[in-house]
Amino acid sequence: MAEPVRRRLVPILVLVAACSGKRPPPTADQAPAMRPPDLSGRTVMVLPAQPAPNGPQAGEPVAGLDREIAFWLAEKAPRVKWVFPSQLERILDRSPSIQVDIRALAVSAFHQAEVRNIGDPLFGDLYRLGTLVDARFALVPVSAGWVRNTDGTGRVETAVALIETFSGRVLWYGIVAGANAAEGSTTAAASAAEALAARITG
Repeated sequence: MAEPVRRRLVPILVLVAACSGKRPPPTADQAPAMRPPDLSGRTVMVLPAQPAPNGPQAGEPVAGLDREIAFWLAEKAPRVKWVFPSQLERILDRSPSIQVDIRALAVSAFHQAEVRNIGDPLFGDLYRLGTLVDARFALVPVSAGWVRNTDGTGRVETAVALIETFSGRVLWYGIVAGANAAEGSTTAAASAAEALAARITG
């Protein structure tokens, strides 16, 4: 009797194995399955926006985006203790033993599949930074770039992960798009940052 049962299990096990592969990351037009946790009263460090995989690999990926993100997060969630990139850079300048380039983080895994737990070197970097500024959470814009429409306009899309610094667990991940605008305009960066802040704090 055991043999027929085993035969019936084989196709089931094969199906489970086939369905257990990594899911691709969502797009800007897909709502994340989960809401971000309430960050009120918490210290959250905000890392600079990292460049999109197909964008320029040096400098700020979208002009003014980091500044706009800082403004809108402070505006929409004043009860959160935000530690913004400019503050992190000043603190790192005073801590030469901590060698972390916050503008070149190892975030490539987020471009390939859904990530639930980060590994080194990103985990080590966020852990050290979190310890330095006493932040349990890190908001990491793992990708930001310009997406062009056929009519010549476009929008800024930002992929962002909220990560627990001491465990490396990804608490929330989503891709947020700003309003259609002219490339390089202040509207493009501001609307993308406002949409990101609304998603994180709403």
